[in-house]
Amino acid sequence: MSSKCTAGIIIIGDEITKGKVADTNSHYVAQKLYALGVDVCKISIIPDQVDVIAEEVALFSKKFTHVVTAGGIGPTHDDITYQAIAHDYDPLNPPTFPCDVETSSFNPALKMALVPASSRLHHSKGLSVFPMIQVYNVYVMPGIPQYLKRCCRHLETLARNPDCVFHSREIYLQADEVGLAPILNAAVKEFASHVSFGSYPVIGHSYYRTKLTMESTDPARLDAAHQHLSAELPADCIVPYDPQAIERAPEVMQDIIDGQGAHHRELHAPISNAYQVIEECLSRYDPSEVCVSFNGGKDCSALLHLIHAAWMTAAARRRSSSSSSFVSGQPLRLRALYIRGQDPFPEMEQFIEDTRQRQLFSPSSFFFFVYDLELWTVAGPVRSGLKIALDEHPEIKAILMGTRRSDPHAANLQAFQMTDDGWPSVMRVSPILDWSYQQVWLFLRRLSLPYCNLYDRGYTSVGNRGNTKPNAALRVVDPGTGLETYRPAYLLHDCMAERQGRL
Repeated sequence: MSSKCTAGIIIIGDEITKGKVADTNSHYVAQKLYALGVDVCKISIIPDQVDVIAEEVALFSKKFTHVVTAGGIGPTHDDITYQAIAHDYDPLNPPTFPCDVETSSFNPALKMALVPASSRLHHSKGLSVFPMIQVYNVYVMPGIPQYLKRCCRHLETLARNPDCVFHSREIYLQADEVGLAPILNAAVKEFASHVSFGSYPVIGHSYYRTKLTMESTDPARLDAAHQHLSAELPADCIVPYDPQAIERAPEVMQDIIDGQGAHHRELHAPISNAYQVIEECLSRYDPSEVCVSFNGGKDCSALLHLIHAAWMTAAARRRSSSSSSFVSGQPLRLRALYIRGQDPFPEMEQFIEDTRQRQLFSPSSFFFFVYDLELWTVAGPVRSGLKIALDEHPEIKAILMGTRRSDPHAANLQAFQMTDDGWPSVMRVSPILDWSYQQVWLFLRRLSLPYCNLYDRGYTSVGNRGNTKPNAALRVVDPGTGLETYRPAYLLHDCMAERQGRL
């Protein structure tokens, strides 16, 4: 019988309770603890008040196996977490050197050394300027997310539950949860004693509308519940979605290149050819001399996924070499150039920003996976924007672009071709030059890769708000109501009509 470990998370700070700063720490810590077999039972967000903090920590400490607090351990007047915790446990333990908090000559940094007397300090070289303070079963962490993430690595040894591993499965559905409720309720009734179920509707997702989750510490019962639900649900509404598509992209694309997986056979040639161009680019130029053009469009999105996968593979190969761009196991960040045109779609701007900061948790490797995209944004039009970018970054010698032959003025373009006369001089590298419209969508959709949601609303080629409309070829009119809608871009079969929405 596995022993259960529980946890409570306390987020501390007036900036959180007043809505001035968004809390991301509880999400991060909860995922960490879940991966360690610890059941997070409660998350509390409280202000910077000594009595409130002291009461909440004391309550959590009695109720849960582990308690994680975040925030309030800095040098300023509102950093009172240590003081509040000491209120119930023991007095603050002053530093070994004399200091008086009340005097004007007091160094504020010394305040962070005033910790409860029973504290244990956990410090690993290179992890953080902050040691993690432990007071009995309470782990006190900084509120700055970068420092908290480093301190959280101590939980690997301090909070791991060796007697419990949470196993989970998901089913993604292109259907509303209302219609699925009877099937889900029946499954819950049959398996609830050993399996926990969840149903989560999603609005505006490109791949699914409802996510069903199953969780258990018993893999056999979990598999039985998953098989039962999969058999009972309508087959045509189950979506083969991969929530870890970006993390797995290097592995999946290499498998496709190697000819593994018959269901990916149509992608073997386009991906293999694109990889050859990208690898040749990275052999011709140092990574510090390369950037990718990224404006959020479907072609640039496909290209970014390809380059990122190839970039990670190249980084792994170079870590053991003497290349100056890949030292200490840390590859150079992938640079991207966004030349912002006039009056861009807000949805496209949001997608670009989401891509820049996208991060996903990988429980297997216990870290947050990120694109780590260094995005340069300059004002258009393209020619002047390119000049600005190259003036600011003269080291750039090659720009990877999502150009295809069906684009204007690209019919005779080569995979490697310098810019035309009158343009800033740089090598244009076009890995997907010979891809068709359908291959772009096959690649994105088959691999569950993200793209801007404008394409789900009938836009097939996106410029700016003044020159782009949904494609009339995808227009659908409800015969009963007369309401007009548009099918998604990936359902356009006539590639010659791709730019029909551009004015």
